[in-house]
Amino acid sequence: MTAVAEPTPAEEGEPASTRAERFAWCLFDFANSAFPTVMVTVFFGKHFRDVIVGGPEGERWWGRAISLSMAIVAVSSPLVGALADRSGRKRPLLGLYVLVCVLATAGLAFVGPGDLLPAFALMVVANWAFEGAYVFYNAFLPELVPASRVGRLSGYGWAFGYVGGFFALLLIRGIVPAEAHPVVPGVAPALGPERWIPLVVAGWYALFALPVLLLLKDRGRREALGRGWVGRSFREVGKTARDVVRFRQVLILLVSYFLAVDALETVISFVAIFTGTVLRFTHGDNTTLFILMNVVAAPCAFGFGHLLDRIGGKKTLVIALLVWVSVVVGSVLVQSKTQFWGVATLAALVIGSTQSSYRAVLARIAPRERTTQFMAFLAVSGKASAILGPTLYGEISNAFHDPAQPGRGPRIAIAAVGSMFLLSLLVLSFFDEKKARDHAREPLSGPAEGSTSGAPDARR
Repeated sequence: MTAVAEPTPAEEGEPASTRAERFAWCLFDFANSAFPTVMVTVFFGKHFRDVIVGGPEGERWWGRAISLSMAIVAVSSPLVGALADRSGRKRPLLGLYVLVCVLATAGLAFVGPGDLLPAFALMVVANWAFEGAYVFYNAFLPELVPASRVGRLSGYGWAFGYVGGFFALLLIRGIVPAEAHPVVPGVAPALGPERWIPLVVAGWYALFALPVLLLLKDRGRREALGRGWVGRSFREVGKTARDVVRFRQVLILLVSYFLAVDALETVISFVAIFTGTVLRFTHGDNTTLFILMNVVAAPCAFGFGHLLDRIGGKKTLVIALLVWVSVVVGSVLVQSKTQFWGVATLAALVIGSTQSSYRAVLARIAPRERTTQFMAFLAVSGKASAILGPTLYGEISNAFHDPAQPGRGPRIAIAAVGSMFLLSLLVLSFFDEKKARDHAREPLSGPAEGSTSGAPDARR
């Protein structure tokens, strides 16, 4: 793509955007992909368990770190979403979250064996800032393209993310140890050049996030915050919460998302630990595995975006969730590395497409004047679920740990967490996409500041 100032066709009152803005928006997924791919999924989770903590107890602490960070996102997102909508300053807030994530991630390069509390605290802050940035980033989506093209652009962004993850893995592959550090109780493993991987990830994020921070424009209303802005923001959150409840179809979608992401985020957070414990994957094996998964996931995220625009969001989500059920069943039954490669390839088909599709559907049905706040509630739904999932996995895996059968605990844990995909499908069966889009055009509940108009009836 080139930075030609070619606006999109205005449809349904949406403002136009330039190709440069849309390219920069997609490139942000390329930028931030290094963090979840390397720090959460492929390398640092297992490094945290085996090197920083030094044993199975590390799974419990890793689950707690992910869950606590998600809890902070869930609590803070509605407030900062209301602040962004009221002030019209999504881009500066996005930049602040990027900066915090970059600094905290870089700090993880300086922790070593036994540094549990510093590593735990830095990981909580880094993951909170990474996940929290999505509230502002996602809110730009309906401002850049008409509703009929939201699925496509969302898919482009997620595809860029997997391309970014692929190149980030290639970049670190030379410094990831081919063999995992042996876990010897009471003996701290020696650290090699892999300890600097967090610095590489931080630099990657900072570098490729610059275009979106320089090129994207805030198109919402701009208000001087003045005194009492915190109280006004809380009142905005209250109004939006009432609207989420009144827009019944939005509520159904968020509950389905809650359940799906509960399982999906847990799979992402623990897959390297799962493969290492159950199938004896080394760091090198995991790096190669996720390079393959990124190659598969990128075109699939793009393809699912087009599919969503053609057949609708609900049908697309049903397909993705059915694939996830198959992945969980395969993970429980798999007995060899070769078999798991097939399961991982199946997961790659939908690992990005699922969240991209939920994001696109909400962007279509959210009222324009409170897009950031509705996206914040998407974050609340997803991250609140991730408070439960990683903790549940860690506790179940630890409770059923058996040295004679190392795979017993993880298999039981992934089966328990994976059942959430079935529940998500059940909830999604009640979602009416057409009704949801019709309701998005209706007036919101509650008067605006200074208005005397009443709230409309609940939407069914």
